[in-house]
Amino acid sequence: MKSTTRLNFRAGIVEAILTTPYTVVVMPGAFVLAALLTQWFGLDKPSYGFLVSLPFFANAAQTLVLPLLAGRSSPKRLTLAMAWVNLAFWTALIAALPFLPRENGPRVLIIFTVLLGLMSISGAFSSVGWIAWVREWVPGRLRGGYFGLRNSTLAAGTLVFLGLVMLVFKSQPHSIWPFVWVLGFSAFARLFSLLTLQTIHAPRPTAAIESIGLANSLRDCLRAPGFPLFILFSAWTNFWMGFSGPFGPVFCFEELGLGPDDLALLTAVATLSAVAGWTFWGRVADRAGNIPVLIFGMLLWEISNMLWAVLNPGNAWLLYPMFLWSGFFSVAFFLGAFNLLLNIVPKKSSTAAISIHLGITSATMGIAPILAGGLLEEFLMQRNYGIAVYHLGFFVKSASILLALLLFFYIREPGRTHRDSLPAAIRSLLRIMASQARELLKKRPRSR
Repeated sequence: MKSTTRLNFRAGIVEAILTTPYTVVVMPGAFVLAALLTQWFGLDKPSYGFLVSLPFFANAAQTLVLPLLAGRSSPKRLTLAMAWVNLAFWTALIAALPFLPRENGPRVLIIFTVLLGLMSISGAFSSVGWIAWVREWVPGRLRGGYFGLRNSTLAAGTLVFLGLVMLVFKSQPHSIWPFVWVLGFSAFARLFSLLTLQTIHAPRPTAAIESIGLANSLRDCLRAPGFPLFILFSAWTNFWMGFSGPFGPVFCFEELGLGPDDLALLTAVATLSAVAGWTFWGRVADRAGNIPVLIFGMLLWEISNMLWAVLNPGNAWLLYPMFLWSGFFSVAFFLGAFNLLLNIVPKKSSTAAISIHLGITSATMGIAPILAGGLLEEFLMQRNYGIAVYHLGFFVKSASILLALLLFFYIREPGRTHRDSLPAAIRSLLRIMASQARELLKKRPRSR
């Protein structure tokens, strides 16, 4: 490995550790923001669904604006500039929290809409730039192993941060200040993560984002083998994840009687298994390919998610084994999907293709929480159907995502020969998983 690549990898891992708190709290539907908006400020479900959808609609809108930046900004410059703008708006939101009235719903909704909207727009451009930039400094042959190690390190940092979150919320359970402290710490750590990110230098950096034009980019995307079907798969699965995901914490708060500290502990349980998962699945993906890893992970993840459809206050303890299981197998899906995207995009217009993929899939994911919030308001609050409304939604979500896996009978990863059919690839995956497990067991110290 070249010295430049080694230094970039080290900086990338340090940046991952520092950005962990920000990643945990800023995700749409993250339990801290869900508790802040629905439990502290008391926003109704349609309003909460609208706020959660803002990042997704921003991701969709950037597809139309990105061509204007073509030829003017490199992926690295776009990533960092928008990340700094995003941090500025995030800091402004945190500073405003102690001064917002808890009872004034419309005023709070307007302030969150403006600031979260500006954060979403800047975050969308930064994400597109980062995905394009990372292709420049992470060689394709090393991506599975590196991102597995990077995300495993990030998961370990998440455990530490979640421990702090639990302590903070237990110290003052009925105050705005735990939210301010947790979100403020995430902004402070994000500051140093961006300073670290600036030290990464690609061996052959792109001078500027390609100016191929939206029409030409769409044409390249349609001609790229498997890419249109992968966009369809991503759009479908993202819709259903956006339909139920943001309301999972709300369900736990309102139907199961859990608090933010309980959700922090559950997230820590999932993160604990994800620490092993990122490294394990990264190595397996490098040997077996990303599609088998993606399918296997999604299949076992969604089968366990079916249990959400039977949860109630009496069996809420099931969440602990469910989160432990999901933490390990969900990372197989996310790692496989991300690496597959990097490998399947048309090389001539990679940034534009990634932007189009992100725009289309985010548009469907943005519609989902608004639709779910409206349905919950109608059937849960107005018609008083109770917990069964949540149960039905969770079941339909998992069943719909599992159906989408059938598309991979028609998608082939570049670099894999035609004889690598899906059933053969799955058999190869199982053999490699067994081999990898044996290697891990051999490394364990033997007892006398």
